[in-house]
Amino acid sequence: MVYFCNTLFDLKTRIEFIINPISGGIKKQSLPDYILSHTDKSLYDIHCTFTQSAQHTKVLAREAVCNNADIVVAAGGDGTINNVAEALAGSQVKLGLMPLGSGNGLARHLHIPCDKKQALELITGNHALKKLDTGTANSHFFVNVAGVGFDAHVSGKFAIAPKRGFISYAKITLAEFASYKSRTYRLTIDGNKHTLDAFLLCVANGSQYGNNAYIAPEALPDDGLFHITVLKPFRILDMPAIGYHLFAKTLHKSRYVACFTGRHIYIDRPSAELMNIDGEPVHADSSIDIRLMPSQLKIIVPA
Repeated sequence: MVYFCNTLFDLKTRIEFIINPISGGIKKQSLPDYILSHTDKSLYDIHCTFTQSAQHTKVLAREAVCNNADIVVAAGGDGTINNVAEALAGSQVKLGLMPLGSGNGLARHLHIPCDKKQALELITGNHALKKLDTGTANSHFFVNVAGVGFDAHVSGKFAIAPKRGFISYAKITLAEFASYKSRTYRLTIDGNKHTLDAFLLCVANGSQYGNNAYIAPEALPDDGLFHITVLKPFRILDMPAIGYHLFAKTLHKSRYVACFTGRHIYIDRPSAELMNIDGEPVHADSSIDIRLMPSQLKIIVPA
């Protein structure tokens, strides 16, 4: 459900910008000055803070909620958005996005501009509010995707890569592809059991990983359902066709893909490995319990 609003209030609107200084390989030292010089100080009370770590991001976001911020803006990538959104979920505080990451999957799905000028104009201009579902995978909160298999493996390599950005991610993906082996997963979706060999398994709230790579083209983050994409084992000769489907928003039509929907997903895999949580690698047990929490997050989107 979408709610329309206008930011012309009688009182100043307090906006906290939480800025990840390293996301996307983009320098952001001058970003606070840019924000302050491009907002109307008679309407907005602006505060900008640089993060020092993922945990620090969560602390800043929780403090913003306690300090009665009206809007908290995550200026960074999907990992930054995840950390800020976790603190805001269930509150009345609105989440704004200034997408400055490598992939910007959630922002692209919601048609939020990745240009800082346009993103700021959206936050401080007329906009709509959308209530998004969120999820938990064991103890880990997510907004966009939770995945196991090859995507989690690549996210682990990317996290320690010397360079950020799409080119670095693409190089790692190609380098790791030939040596990665599929796993057998026992999957339970709302009580229905499946045993599947999979190259990767993604539980998607949003439709894409980022950079317009659509892992679950039919997913909507406010429909009360997860969309589960299982990419089955395939030959290296089939990789170009799968890549085409991934970017053409037709992956769900590939013969190598099985798709499901559900609210409560249980994954049992051969051993404890990495899990992809909104683009960030986290270590997880062999068993993963994933649950949907409906309409938890108020987010600013284009009207």
